[in-house]
Amino acid sequence: MKKTYEKPVLVRKAKLSAIVAGPSVPPAIG
Repeated sequence: MKKTYEKPVLVRKAKLSAIVAGPSVPPAIG
């Protein structure tokens, strides 16, 4: 059950990183 809650957090962090990095980083993470 912990992994189910951990995945969204990773996705959220990835999205935040993408937003912070800006368009300089390609949306390869999805």
